[in-house]
Amino acid sequence: MGGNLAGVYRDQGRYDEAERQYIEMLRLREGFWDNEHIWTLVYKGFLAGVYMNQKRYEKAKHLFLEILPIQRRVNGNEHWHTLRSVSGLARVYTHLDEYEEADKLFAEELGVLERMKGRGHQDTLRCINGLAGLRMKQKRYEEAERLFNEALDGRHEKLGEDHPETLETKNDLAVLYKEQSRYDEAEPLLLKAVNGRRLKLGDKHPHTLDSLNNLIKLYEAWGKPQQVEQWRAKLPDAETAK
Repeated sequence: MGGNLAGVYRDQGRYDEAERQYIEMLRLREGFWDNEHIWTLVYKGFLAGVYMNQKRYEKAKHLFLEILPIQRRVNGNEHWHTLRSVSGLARVYTHLDEYEEADKLFAEELGVLERMKGRGHQDTLRCINGLAGLRMKQKRYEEAERLFNEALDGRHEKLGEDHPETLETKNDLAVLYKEQSRYDEAEPLLLKAVNGRRLKLGDKHPHTLDSLNNLIKLYEAWGKPQQVEQWRAKLPDAETAK
């Protein structure tokens, strides 16, 4: 029951509440589950994901590094629990600018997923989108754009225009365009991401706020103060453009 509630909180972007639930679940099962029990590893993986969503990247890294070697040994390198931790750790390394380590893990994940599920599978597209984010941080913009467009086309075809994962790629590709001062290409993507996320996730979800703040930053960089104020006024009271 607690794990299901934690998952609901996580999906709603209520990360502090999800964190408390996962920690409590693990505490209550001390003495019943050992460190290699499947549900110990699953809930620690979920908790690491919450830390990542909270931008507590060092805590997420520590927890992923704790569970991943156990998952490799117990489940094997191709088990979906193992791959989920590989994926999470790759993204943490990306945020921490540890690009060499991120590259290795994305290559591992992508190789397994392509072999097992194919290039166009939803899980593979998720990996491709993450790899594109790494390439953007590395300022390898041409490669990042190619990968984002591949993820966007695949997600649009398989999931639909307004699926949260499709909206994620629209947001991310727009940020890439903004970094390259391609403002007129970034704007329509960010408008779709903002409006889609507001509809699907709600005005206060962290993903919605992320896209909204990205749109504000775009208009600031573009020198459009009227649009900056227009969209800043849509931020919830507790939020300010970052």
